[in-house]
Amino acid sequence: MSCGKQRDFSRFRLSLRLASFSILLAGLCIWLFHGANTGFWKTSVETRVEVPVVPGMPELGVQEKIEWEERFVSGIETPLVSLVLALCMWSLSMRFSSSKKPQSTLVNEQ
Repeated sequence: MSCGKQRDFSRFRLSLRLASFSILLAGLCIWLFHGANTGFWKTSVETRVEVPVVPGMPELGVQEKIEWEERFVSGIETPLVSLVLALCMWSLSMRFSSSKKPQSTLVNEQ
């Protein structure tokens, strides 16, 4: 193999590894930005609001009202999917390894 091809493979290998690292980092950042939810993905989020039983007189008692807001919250799948994609890209970069297996030479000493 010529030196130019090895250099191209090393650049390609480096770019694959950087891409896999950025995919993993992006997945973790999205997951942390959405609150590091350890459950599954959610497409709607509940908010609890206290509403007085008699309007204008909260001292007589309040009750909880659940309101649903349409919002996407990523779950634990996001970092797991990014980890799987990053590992696939990293293993693909290992296929373009520049090191060759050394050929063993047998020497008979008599």
